[in-house]
Amino acid sequence: MQDKNKKSFERSGSTRKQIRFEDSLLDKIESDRAKTNQAFSEWVKDACEQKLKPKSTS
Repeated sequence: MQDKNKKSFERSGSTRKQIRFEDSLLDKIESDRAKTNQAFSEWVKDACEQKLKPKSTS
């Protein structure tokens, strides 16, 4: 979807992105990951999915 010039060894259907985290945010993420036993990328993907969920109107 993103880069049409992927290398032959790269996965299809996903794109690698670089991101910088503030140290304080990364500390919070790592603390929560320790409770959930998730891989870092899995934790970040879950957080993104949560952010993208439609907000309920109550």
